Amino acid sequence: MHQNLRIQVQHGPTTGIDLTRWGGSIALAVSVGIVYFVAARLSLALLTKPEGVAVFWPAAGVSAGVLIALGSRAVWPVVFGTMAATIAANLFGDRNIWSAVLFALCNAGEAVLTAWLIWHYFGSDFRLSKPRNVLGLAGAAVIAAAVSGIGGAIAFRLFHSETTPMLTTWQHWLASDGLGIITVAPLLIELSTASRDRPPLSELVEGALAVAALALVSGFAIFLRSELLATVGPVAVLFAPLLWLAARCRPVFAAAAALIVSLSIVWTTTFGIGYFGSPGLSTDERVLAAQVSILLVTVGASVLAALFAEIRDKRRVAEAALHVSETQRYLIETERLAALGGLVAGVAHEISSPIGTSLTVASTLAHRSADFTDQIASGQMRRAQLAEFASGCRGAAEQLVANLQRAGGLIQSFKQVAIDRSSDDRRAFDLKLATEQVIASVRSRLLKSQSSLAIEVPSEIIMDSFPGPYGQVLTNLIFNAVTHGFADGPGGHMLIKAHRLGMDQVEIIFSDDGGGIPEDVQRHVFDPFFTTRRAQGSTGLGLYIVHNLVTQQLGGRITLVSAPGKGTTICLTLPLLAPG
Repeated sequence: MHQNLRIQVQHGPTTGIDLTRWGGSIALAVSVGIVYFVAARLSLALLTKPEGVAVFWPAAGVSAGVLIALGSRAVWPVVFGTMAATIAANLFGDRNIWSAVLFALCNAGEAVLTAWLIWHYFGSDFRLSKPRNVLGLAGAAVIAAAVSGIGGAIAFRLFHSETTPMLTTWQHWLASDGLGIITVAPLLIELSTASRDRPPLSELVEGALAVAALALVSGFAIFLRSELLATVGPVAVLFAPLLWLAARCRPVFAAAAALIVSLSIVWTTTFGIGYFGSPGLSTDERVLAAQVSILLVTVGASVLAALFAEIRDKRRVAEAALHVSETQRYLIETERLAALGGLVAGVAHEISSPIGTSLTVASTLAHRSADFTDQIASGQMRRAQLAEFASGCRGAAEQLVANLQRAGGLIQSFKQVAIDRSSDDRRAFDLKLATEQVIASVRSRLLKSQSSLAIEVPSEIIMDSFPGPYGQVLTNLIFNAVTHGFADGPGGHMLIKAHRLGMDQVEIIFSDDGGGIPEDVQRHVFDPFFTTRRAQGSTGLGLYIVHNLVTQQLGGRITLVSAPGKGTTICLTLPLLAPG
């Protein structure tokens, strides 16, 4: 049901930036570098003391999010942009060139490791539409931040903080970078998805208004101080609008709202404003409260959005499956009615011969009877004339009986086929008799196409199944062979053979000596609406319906073997006792 918005990792997804050329790669590297630099400079305004690690590092989410969204082709542009921005941001502060280079390597490696973990365990088509994907992104962020934090702690110990324990520095690095990835990357990933699978205008308007309303609520809850907020906290106040966004809109809107709230928390914590700037709390306590609040808001919003997105996706899949099922039933019913129409034409053609002959014999007998009556009235009747009339009457009666018996047999056969075709009732039937009845109903089509059909079916095979669908399967196979197998010739030969397979199955083989099917076409012969003769009026539903009837209603299997110029063989393996 989902659209494939990205191709495999080794090729990268389709984006607006052509990464196969130097210009596109440079543009991406510059864009990532600028955004990363701005985010890094803002983060360096709030540092932990005394080691000097940023409390919140959203720049990590920028590089990781862009790389996950764009695919492996963006690795080098993102790496160069991240390293250049990290070095520039650190040199504008109090860092030296050597520590800046080490931090740059750690930040670039962190983004690559996060993206690699996502691609390896979830594939390149990564979306936050399932709770497991959200938890997977959080896990990848923690692992990547923990690994890069080792290098960051070593760099801080060597160049900046000789007294702070490396474990403390690593913990702060893990918290700041992990939160940065969890907060920013979801928005970039979902923006990339939404750019390809654009939401409808109504959802855009509703989502934008909900995000704006949540920004106002977050401003009230975070920037202001009140007794209520001291009791319940700003995160609880924001739960209702976040729940609305998750339930009504795609995950991209929830990710945008979570980022806005997170930035508000960081901003107020940095400058000592509102709830998170309370002078009654120490800096460490305010930082811890801000980090916990960001984690709760971001993960909570993402998980809720993923849960509702998964529910919506399952509902769409169920609706699509229901539509396909209804369409399939409609196609089968349409094909059945078309087959009944062909059956009526076959009845008319087959019965017209014995009925026409009987009519001719009857009219001739009537004419001779009138002449015989005139001869009796004239008194010129001879013994030889009487014997000739009696002999003629006996011959005419024999012809009438023979032709009417043939017509009666055809009518009975057609009647049974028509009853079977017009209902899905199961019953016990003789396979050979049912096959002969089907062949009788299509004999006119065979004569018209100059094709012959022989059967080799033993008479002791009794099936408890659905004779109507079985007859439709045979009819479609015969018509398919006439239409496609003998399209380039005056007709050919077809054969229907059957034999038991063990005690509970029968194998029915339909073969023709027609033109055969090329290998590239064989892969699609059972697909709906696939045909090589659409210009000649074919719909491409014959073998599709055959496949569905055999595998579903009759409970069997179907295989096809063919080669150009060597005919086609279709094997049906059916249970003697149909399921259901």
